[in-house]
Amino acid sequence: MIRLVASDMDGTLLDSYRQITEENISAIKELQNNGINFIINTGREYQNVMEILDKAGLKCDMLCTNGACGCDQNGNILFQHFIPRETVKKIFSIFRDFDLVPTPFSQDGRLSILSKEEMRQYIKDVMVPAMQINHPDFQYTPSDFQELLDNCIYVDGTEELLNGTHHNILKIISQSLNPDSLVQLRTRLEQELPELAVVSTVPTDIEITSKNAQKGIALMEYAKEKGYTPDEIVAIGDSENDYSMLSIPGLHSVAMENAAPMIQDICVYRTRANTNDGIAYIIKCILADRENFELL
Repeated sequence: MIRLVASDMDGTLLDSYRQITEENISAIKELQNNGINFIINTGREYQNVMEILDKAGLKCDMLCTNGACGCDQNGNILFQHFIPRETVKKIFSIFRDFDLVPTPFSQDGRLSILSKEEMRQYIKDVMVPAMQINHPDFQYTPSDFQELLDNCIYVDGTEELLNGTHHNILKIISQSLNPDSLVQLRTRLEQELPELAVVSTVPTDIEITSKNAQKGIALMEYAKEKGYTPDEIVAIGDSENDYSMLSIPGLHSVAMENAAPMIQDICVYRTRANTNDGIAYIIKCILADRENFELL
């Protein structure tokens, strides 16, 4: 019997405008009203996830920052897995060798070692174009741009970040219009810092967390605490950072129609694209027969 549904956000629950559609909202509420737990399992940070859920009028538990942080629906911290400060220092040193910009995330949200004006240029010239290479339908409005810029916590350079005591780092990401540079960066990180988990959601980005901070590990920590077994869980995703979650033995794994080939290959089921309310469709299938779940 299905008791828990775990959903990724980008490319899965969210549409091209990074919003939850009315059809998906309605389906999630119906799922919850039928006694099935729904949780978010995403690379996004807690603050950003809460903004999206509040806008949609939804409440649920969250596994955030690729499994580095877990929070209940009221914001109470369930667990956190930080990258040690000395490891962060080594990561930044490797980034400098490739002339790439690291964007760290702490328990307080997105940090920037760039000034606000430098960040504005980085978003315009690198971040958004890198996303649009892989998602041509990706829409970024002027208000989205300004919100991202304003929601950064600006740190006065690398030294302040590394030597201060305020920020503990949960994740570091970067984007580049040159995927080869990210491949080389990833190779160095994996060779020199095996205590890290390194993934790419698309060829133009990279995400770095502690080895203990992965979506699959976080989901099973949560499931154990709540008393769920893998055969009672449906998990849905689309990209490499969902692999650890969707490859859990016995779990009902669902790939979005728009999922990367590596995700399509490991999943038992497939649902519609994120631009066609794929979450609502899979929920409809679950509610049709939660005792013997299968796609209709």
